Amino acid sequence: MNWKTLLLLASLIFLAFPSDARWIEAQGTARIVNGDVEKARQQAIENALQQALLSSGGSISSIQQVVDGVLSNTETQWTSRGNVDQVSIVREEVRDDRVVVLLRADIWNREGDCTRSSYKNSVTIVPFELRDRAHGTWGQIWDIGEVAAERFSRTLGGVGSQIHIAHTLQRHAGLNNALSGLNLEELGRMARSLGLANDSQFVVFGLFDDLAMMNTDSGWLWSSTPDRHYALTLYLLDASTGQLVTRARVEDTQPWTFDRSAAVDVATANFWDEPFGAALDSGLEDLAGGVKEKLVCKPVRGRVVAVDEKTVQFNLGQQHGVKVGDKLKVLHPSHFTDDQGRFRQKWEVSQFEVEVQQVQQSTAVAQLTGSNMLHNVQVRDWVVPVD
Repeated sequence: MNWKTLLLLASLIFLAFPSDARWIEAQGTARIVNGDVEKARQQAIENALQQALLSSGGSISSIQQVVDGVLSNTETQWTSRGNVDQVSIVREEVRDDRVVVLLRADIWNREGDCTRSSYKNSVTIVPFELRDRAHGTWGQIWDIGEVAAERFSRTLGGVGSQIHIAHTLQRHAGLNNALSGLNLEELGRMARSLGLANDSQFVVFGLFDDLAMMNTDSGWLWSSTPDRHYALTLYLLDASTGQLVTRARVEDTQPWTFDRSAAVDVATANFWDEPFGAALDSGLEDLAGGVKEKLVCKPVRGRVVAVDEKTVQFNLGQQHGVKVGDKLKVLHPSHFTDDQGRFRQKWEVSQFEVEVQQVQQSTAVAQLTGSNMLHNVQVRDWVVPVD
């Protein structure tokens, strides 16, 4: 029987972690008309919740549900890509003729149901690691991690993709140990460091768990065309929080059709045209498709890198789809401990909206709309597009 009839289909397993809850603080205001404070309060709450939803990457058009009774007496409606799970009023007050409300909202991303941002998310891809370098001995394919990462990058960031690749060819010290031991804390620290260094919002790590030859005992004859197995696991992390977004694994077993003593160049088309290389390439395409699905609903955020009284510069530019005239909101990141003692990230939506005035390849400069000054805006704050 021809070996081609015995090809094993690569298995792709995506481990879907619970969508990250993002606690967002936002302030809303409304003018008191004809002494109706309650109506102004409801309008201020709506305004604040709209700001919170906006920062999650949604576009507001209508509200479909009442949230924890906070909006129980209104008929206002909106939708966004996020599910609003909890809303609590942090503070409310009357200032002159306006009601000012600060609320905190727990927003969950809704997979597969979102409005795609006009901006591209930026991803850093690190050369894949080999759990056991001895597995690369047959064929001397120790550089397969770097080459496979390159091919994965080209697939993920190909023509028409909504992902910008900030690929790094430098290996990260300690990564193999962190991946082999699934040390999520250390992986998160590395992801934050790489994201900051490469202006990326997400980081991909990869580990070849297995590249072993099959049936290579003392009775094995090389002329029988042995099989080789591969297993590759990818880890997608949020570089701003260090949290694991998802991980995925592909594996397959295919004939190893190269000479026993040959040093195989995995960077050549010949390797990828052979059965083992073609199967690995198919697995990389499956992984890239899965990562795209995970990122399509993730809101694009830019990090503020410089600020003065009227302008901010942030790390999104032409390569991310930024254009002159785009409008963005400023977010302040912070953390808090919830009532269960869990450490959570939150985003405080500022009242500032900025409009892009200059765009470079990887950065842009935006000016404050209105006559106010940009007080309390700092380097490492964030901006999100107002779609």
